[in-house]
Amino acid sequence: MRRSSFFILVIAALVFSSSLIYSLTARPLVLAAGDERNTASAEPAAVPGTELHDNVAYIKDGYKFVDRGDAVDVVRVGRVGLNVKTGTYTCPCHRKDGTGKCEMVFTTRRISCRTGSCIGVSCLLTASIPVGTRR
Repeated sequence: MRRSSFFILVIAALVFSSSLIYSLTARPLVLAAGDERNTASAEPAAVPGTELHDNVAYIKDGYKFVDRGDAVDVVRVGRVGLNVKTGTYTCPCHRKDGTGKCEMVFTTRRISCRTGSCIGVSCLLTASIPVGTRR
């Protein structure tokens, strides 16, 4: 009994420390025009665990969307509650005067952007992928 309790404690400590390190080092991945990871297609980058088509992100099996208000996280669902965030989607408004807001349309299986009060420009679903996340 003591040996199994010890192993559970060690595993919990490793999971906690790795998630702490991940949260401290995660930064959005920005793909430059000349970056070899930048695909030739017109579609923007998709967060791992999703497929992005026509400004709509669809969740894959084994992943879930987590609503964060103005953003939606993509989380890989693991065993025994070991969920890992693979990235985030937002709907920024790119008006030059800084006013207006795009609205995120969110369901359990897909997310997209709606114009809302961001009139005159398009609202594009934007992916933010932490550095080191495999695609």
